[in-house]
Amino acid sequence: MAPEGKIFDLKPELTLAMKLAAAFAITYYGMLFLFEVLTLVFLHYSIDSYYLGSDYAAEIGSRNLVFLIIELVLSGLLVFSLIQIFRKKEYGKAIFVVVTLILIVFQLWTTGIHPWVKYALEVLTVLLIAPLKILPARNRREAH
Repeated sequence: MAPEGKIFDLKPELTLAMKLAAAFAITYYGMLFLFEVLTLVFLHYSIDSYYLGSDYAAEIGSRNLVFLIIELVLSGLLVFSLIQIFRKKEYGKAIFVVVTLILIVFQLWTTGIHPWVKYALEVLTVLLIAPLKILPARNRREAH
């Protein structure tokens, strides 16, 4: 049935700006998620743990493993929230903003301010997606 023939259009619509910002964000955080998965898989073959066989290296490695798992979970939540935005769910944007802010704070805590360009990009993404609206559903009724 053609869209003109529908009496009610109950699905919300994404604006073009929201589609573009969310498409960039899902690409960015999707690649980050894949990087973290590969890092987790190949952590056993890490050069540092291979050449540094001391107890200190094991302690550093286990701490890094915990950090990596936390970042993997956060980026997985970000990808999930962006998928929810594309599915036009209202809670997707709220999850995205909260988890992105948590991820930025976590990254600042673990790595410091050194990769500031990455933080600037993530803050810019939040500032772009947070105010953009998912348009409410339009109720189109026939004039009869």
